[in-house]
Amino acid sequence: MSAADDERELLRDTVERLLAEHCVPERVAAAAKTGWDATAWRALERTGLTLVGSPEELGGSGGDLASAADIAVAAGAAAAPVPLTETLAAGMLLAQAGLPIPPGPLTLAVTAHRQQTLCRVPYGRLATTVAVGVDEGGEWLAIAAHPVQVRLGRNMAGEPRDDVSLGADTEVRRAGAGTADYAQRLRRLFRSLLIAGAAQRALELSLAYVTEREQFGRPLAELPTIQQELARMAGEVALITQAAVADDPPAEGTIPAVLAAKAQASQSAGIVAAIAHQLHGAIGTTEEHHLRLTTTRLWSWRDEDSPAGECLAELGRAAIRAGSGGLWPWLSGSPAAGGGQGSPPPRR
Repeated sequence: MSAADDERELLRDTVERLLAEHCVPERVAAAAKTGWDATAWRALERTGLTLVGSPEELGGSGGDLASAADIAVAAGAAAAPVPLTETLAAGMLLAQAGLPIPPGPLTLAVTAHRQQTLCRVPYGRLATTVAVGVDEGGEWLAIAAHPVQVRLGRNMAGEPRDDVSLGADTEVRRAGAGTADYAQRLRRLFRSLLIAGAAQRALELSLAYVTEREQFGRPLAELPTIQQELARMAGEVALITQAAVADDPPAEGTIPAVLAAKAQASQSAGIVAAIAHQLHGAIGTTEEHHLRLTTTRLWSWRDEDSPAGECLAELGRAAIRAGSGGLWPWLSGSPAAGGGQGSPPPRR
């Protein structure tokens, strides 16, 4: 194992241990009433885990996208009630634009017109909002530490999803071409990684339950029908995990892998949640059971940052645009001239 592998393993152990300490079911359930767990956030922020993947010279913690992806998967598995992936994504976008990263929790919104209300912004009431969009004047970026107006909302898991108004006095900067697309890909990537972590946890919980629970004098796990459902569940989890692989941005002209990953994650999330509850029975729906805290996030996250149907439709349109000469490089992952589907915007 190389030194880089050792460092990545240490990072995984650190974040998993910290989340296991702070994301016990009772605290996760309680966070739905207050909007987040401030104590857990402070612990993550002190260790620098909230800005991994962003350069230190701009206020980040250093590291790469793969390290940030490990943190996102762990956050999904722990059902962490904090804007961790939102902050990771917003920090990366600001760094890509060459802008300093403000302290505290961040959230990322993609819209069209700057005067438009930003709908269902994750943790909008608590975080500095980084908004990007495209209007008649080109692409723009705005940072609002204190939105003018916030209408509170939440998803099925109790996570804040707020409507945010930036206000006329919010400073708006011009952004490079492709910034809004890059922001959208970051949002979809981190949502897919959260789903991957939650799906893995649902499988772990289900395996543990059917192994411990007995029926007709033997563990449930020994019954053929249970084994069949576990195998189906494991297959869906593997599809999600393999699809949601974070690496360097795809080369120009290759298939939009992040879009495909989100489509797969959204499709499989509901199947994983349904099987997990079938295996657990009524106990999995109780208020503070970790399965309920996990599956309500799976059901919520599959529709956020584009549901499966929207992602697949967009993939279809992109394939048509690629034409006969561009489709094979997409499918094979080999470089092709033109396109630019996967490359990030140039740094300003």
